Amino acid sequence: MKEHPEFLGNCPRNVARDAKYRTRSRAARHGGSLVELVYRATDDERWYPTTEDHPELCEMVNAVKMSLDLPPNGAFYINEYRQVVVPTVHSYRYYYAGQYERPLKFEIEGKILSGEALDWDGKPLTPGDTWNGPHPGIPYTLTAGGNDIKYTTKLRPQVEKTVRLSKEIGVARANVVARSIRRVKGFSGGRFYVNEFGTIFAPVSRALSWEYVYIGKLNMEEWFPVPEIPDVVTESEEHVVEDLD
Repeated sequence: MKEHPEFLGNCPRNVARDAKYRTRSRAARHGGSLVELVYRATDDERWYPTTEDHPELCEMVNAVKMSLDLPPNGAFYINEYRQVVVPTVHSYRYYYAGQYERPLKFEIEGKILSGEALDWDGKPLTPGDTWNGPHPGIPYTLTAGGNDIKYTTKLRPQVEKTVRLSKEIGVARANVVARSIRRVKGFSGGRFYVNEFGTIFAPVSRALSWEYVYIGKLNMEEWFPVPEIPDVVTESEEHVVEDLD
């Protein structure tokens, strides 16, 4: 059975159910799995759109689960680098399932739900517009004062590491990126999300309530480097190395 490497980049933790994708089993007569999304619509409705168009993605997620002797299906994320990341239940560890380039789109109530920066009519959004798209994304934090961006990753039990954009690309460049987030989030900072389309959106307090707002499109050249994926040596490969020795 193929082994999957542990993912050591930005792993979403303590996010709402609608901030992640899930795979679940299809009807028994069809077999296989499908991708499900939770969407908070207006009037306090919750939609549960699904798509059966991504069997390869479902197989990737379930391959991780099987390699860890876990039941199939469950939550997963696709980050801005198109890396599929699978969490494990009751563990701090997340695992890399592979790259996935095909865009996820869900059709429900006559609408297309997608992480692209488009309104319901398919027109491009402008920073500050209401974000009506789905909420799955990777969380980052705009620091207080709005001058830097960070995330925290858990390296091992009782050990965390905070990674700052200013240390990755320099203070001046990081400040420019943070400023674009600050224009919408404000100087107090706070959490925002980046999805697999490179779309940036965030919850913002407006009229005594929280509303998700579109911030802009991510420039990958002014961002955190692509997380490195460690090599995994399988048992069969270990035997080959021993034979060569």
